[in-house]
Amino acid sequence: MTYNRKQIMTLAWAWARQDLWSLRLPASHLRRLFNDALRRAWAEAKEKARQFSDTVKGPSRPAEQIQREILILECKDRLCWQDFQRLDALNRELNAAPIAA
Repeated sequence: MTYNRKQIMTLAWAWARQDLWSLRLPASHLRRLFNDALRRAWAEAKEKARQFSDTVKGPSRPAEQIQREILILECKDRLCWQDFQRLDALNRELNAAPIAA
């Protein structure tokens, strides 16, 4: 995976200038703000690359297995917050899973 370094630097400069203006700081603080913005820009680029690789990689298990796990969760008497989050994740995985013929 290659990163567009020009795009990352441009984003970092834009964020640093925006932070400088919004915090009403003197220009002498730009270097520190740019440092933080560059770290954020790299983190964002790496996160987007990770998300892209996850979508390209695809599911790791068949759709029937995912459907069984969804059914087990949906048949519970009570669902807690983690169960709802797990159902959302399973539904996203099911949408990406290939359907066996």
